[in-house]
Amino acid sequence: MLSLNRDIMIRSFSLLAAFALFTRQGAQFGTVTLAANAVLMNFFLIAGYFLDGFATAAEQLAGRAIGAHAPAPFRQAVRLTLIWGFGLAGIATLILLTAGASLVALVTTSMDVRAVADTYLPWAAFTALSGVLAFQMDGVFIGATWSRDMRNMMLLSFLIFSAALITLAPALGNSGLWASLHVFLLVRGLSLLTVLRLRVKTAFS
Repeated sequence: MLSLNRDIMIRSFSLLAAFALFTRQGAQFGTVTLAANAVLMNFFLIAGYFLDGFATAAEQLAGRAIGAHAPAPFRQAVRLTLIWGFGLAGIATLILLTAGASLVALVTTSMDVRAVADTYLPWAAFTALSGVLAFQMDGVFIGATWSRDMRNMMLLSFLIFSAALITLAPALGNSGLWASLHVFLLVRGLSLLTVLRLRVKTAFS
């Protein structure tokens, strides 16, 4: 139990550090851009709350299947939570792409902030899709108590995110900052999916 919570704590601190770096870098582009990014990040976090529901479902179902040593229910849990997660993420992305400007106007009355937020709205809209696999895989790995793999892939993702931030943000400005966030989310999800395929081969053997 202590080992599991230690790994989850390291994972959570790394996630918070990545968001802190995102905010810090956004501040380098001025207060208006910082405020606009804060507005857009709220949309990502709201979508994340919904996606976290499927992560919790994956956690419960995957954990039960691992405990029962049942490969078929485990694979079904992974598949179904992934399908539903991508479906919800697609809906969230579509809503932000079509009604995002109106939602931005509800959050802030500053015309300057609205203008900047509208410019980078597509970047924020697609964070749900690029992040859904990371949410779902976190649930699977926590449920299966494969916390060490989750911790290691988070640390790897944080390093790659930092490298992307150093490279893309100076070259592309705020677009590079958002691109770095997408890199972070995609690496988290894809790295865990790669490890999952190796884990499944041994977990039920």
